[in-house]
Amino acid sequence: MRHYLFTLVFPLLLFLGCQPSPEKAAVARQMEDYPESRVQDIYKSFCQDNLGPGHLIPDSQSARNYLESELRTFREDLDSSRYDAPSIMYYPVGDQGNYVRVDLSVVLDGLIGEETYLDAFVRSANKGKRLTEEQWVAKWREVEKVIRKDFPDIPDATEDLEMIDSHVNEGKLIMHHSEAFGKAYHPHYRIIARDIFEKEIKPLINR
Repeated sequence: MRHYLFTLVFPLLLFLGCQPSPEKAAVARQMEDYPESRVQDIYKSFCQDNLGPGHLIPDSQSARNYLESELRTFREDLDSSRYDAPSIMYYPVGDQGNYVRVDLSVVLDGLIGEETYLDAFVRSANKGKRLTEEQWVAKWREVEKVIRKDFPDIPDATEDLEMIDSHVNEGKLIMHHSEAFGKAYHPHYRIIARDIFEKEIKPLINR
């Protein structure tokens, strides 16, 4: 009986031991889907996952004005063939996927109405409980360890980690995408809470 249990349990332990951590799996996924990512972009993804958009939106009109302006610019860039529309329309951030990046192309293509998209974004920005700054910094330290150990070949990784560490120590937690990411992927998106996305947005995109 003891031998029988060993033959069942030991392979399971080996299997579990070989599974990457959620943080490592998320970094590997981003580097596969967006190979021009830098550590700064990985930080941004995990930060969005844990802190959301980073600010409340008490006035939806300002969010509407900014969205309309960005949509116009995005359309002009596409029409002038400066770059192509992205192949990935939505993408869960971080290792938990609490939020999903939804590309503005879904509005330009008529899959999602502008007001529907804006409403989902505003409710997501004002939604729910996020990590405290202290909790987020602790979370990032774990991700940082994974990057140093398993992804040292990301370009400029050491320099970016030092830069991020300096910003975090000063309480500057919100960062932009890297220049390399911007040039490669021309990001135009809003992040939407996963429950809102799954219930209201994803069905419209996939219909």
